[in-house]
Amino acid sequence: MKIPLFVMFTLLLSIVFTPMVFAHEPDFEGKTSEDILKLCNFFNEEYLLIGSEKFKDHHKLFLNAKICPILYENIAWDSKHPQKDLVLISEIEKELSKNANYLKEKHVGEPSSIPKWFKNKANLWIGWEIKDIEFLKAIEEVTNSNLINKSEQNLIPEWFKQTTKWYIDETISEKEFLNSITYLIKLY
Repeated sequence: MKIPLFVMFTLLLSIVFTPMVFAHEPDFEGKTSEDILKLCNFFNEEYLLIGSEKFKDHHKLFLNAKICPILYENIAWDSKHPQKDLVLISEIEKELSKNANYLKEKHVGEPSSIPKWFKNKANLWIGWEIKDIEFLKAIEEVTNSNLINKSEQNLIPEWFKQTTKWYIDETISEKEFLNSITYLIKLY
């Protein structure tokens, strides 16, 4: 069975010159949290078309693109809220911290040991944008403590909110803030 030369030539040309459906790459590096958010925005349409597993498989070379499916599933992704990017960047930094094994390598009492995602959560909390329970979960994660089960009401004292504000405003040092976290844990 012979295939006409024309058919073979057409088939060969269509294979060679047909561009891949998603043969695009971003023209920026995904090094900072903001860049990773930009990267996820860049790949969002593709993710919606091919799904999570194919997306992960397709972008093995973009290590930080592995964070994108986590962001796409976050409730904030489709939000129109002005703080949307701040929440998503907080999630990116949380994932980067996990990936780098950050919390296991450093302890909360060492200098510069408070992750950026935690600072962002603290900022949201002092601005009344997240509830006490969500901030308690963040404290638990950073300190490897169990505050929520110890507290019946899961309310954080008002003095700690003021201390957190001072830390965010750089009125007190990181060490002083860490001491207040240690004291808060002892209270619970």
